[in-house]
Amino acid sequence: MECGLWLNCGLLWKHKLLCCANPATLEFNFSSGDYNGSDYDGNYDYNGSTCCIAPPCTSNPMQHFARHFLPPFYILIFLTGLWGNGMVIAVLLRAKEALPGTDVFIFNLALADILLVVTLPFWAAQEVHGWIFGGFLCKLVGSIFKINFYASIIFLICISIERYLSIVFVIRMYNRNVTSQIFCISLSVWVLCILLTLPDFNFLTVEFDSRQNITSCFLSFPPHSAQGWKIALSILNQLVVFLLPLITMAYCYIHIIFTLLLSKGFQKHKALRVILAVVITFFLCWSPYHFTQMINTLIDCDVITRDCKLEEEVDIALIVTTTLGFLHCCLNPLLYAFVSVKFQRRFLELLAWLGCVSKSFLKKHTRRSGYLKDSTWSGSTEASYTGV
Repeated sequence: MECGLWLNCGLLWKHKLLCCANPATLEFNFSSGDYNGSDYDGNYDYNGSTCCIAPPCTSNPMQHFARHFLPPFYILIFLTGLWGNGMVIAVLLRAKEALPGTDVFIFNLALADILLVVTLPFWAAQEVHGWIFGGFLCKLVGSIFKINFYASIIFLICISIERYLSIVFVIRMYNRNVTSQIFCISLSVWVLCILLTLPDFNFLTVEFDSRQNITSCFLSFPPHSAQGWKIALSILNQLVVFLLPLITMAYCYIHIIFTLLLSKGFQKHKALRVILAVVITFFLCWSPYHFTQMINTLIDCDVITRDCKLEEEVDIALIVTTTLGFLHCCLNPLLYAFVSVKFQRRFLELLAWLGCVSKSFLKKHTRRSGYLKDSTWSGSTEASYTGV
């Protein structure tokens, strides 16, 4: 859809110019300020080449919608995600014993989610005032967002595999050698995410768009390869961010469900509900975005005929579904931490240490839940039922 320049506002590729002909023919430099939409005629020449027979599609409706819709939702997700994931990190850091495998992954997941939502106020400010933070912060904030966007998803895959091993094969994750492997895996995930983000760091730039009268931090690719870069990154996102984790989670949790159904664990029904909640929440949060992004890619590849109304609807759908995907960062603490009896007790201990609850309330709750296994995500099969 876009002709050469795109703005990376989170996952969203927002139109800088919608060209109704072949995008590869457009080599217009927005920073020169030469183009004025009101002066456009059917034969306007961009640096010696004709782009379109008809004028470019206007992006004003999408801009108006984004300016009013995104900032409040970004701030809401920022505050909610910061609090929930911050509590997870605080509880895990205060643990006196060594963290088992899944807790290490949950810690990294919470860290990735926090670093991701911390970038949202920057994108919210851009919607209202344009990018006012300079070129260095454009590259830094954009790269931090993408690194932690990938990390958040990949650590979900790690958690699924760890649970699969600990429940189906009863591999204990408290073993010292296994624990060291968990830390190595976590480090490898962060390195992989940094490598996946190198194209963003390289192409992120700040320029003034005279047509939209706003300064933006966006991905600016070379005109001759812009279309290829966008399609490649779109396919990469759909594979790494959606299909791979969805297939992994489905495979692991289907085997876990069969194992629980054959077991005699008294908490297995609760565990099954948690498993279904994890998979369904991931699917509901991310499938609308990736379905919309797939349509966007098909339009860019000319598989679907270009149409201004359709492209405008896809733009608005990307805005809404992107925000829905970000909600997953706020739900992760509920799905992966607060459902655990041990985590709930640790959380109450933290609140008691901060003076938010009384010690008598803490003792009463501890006695009431004391009959349950003392494990957040235990390496044994029986304990894992209580904290899947």
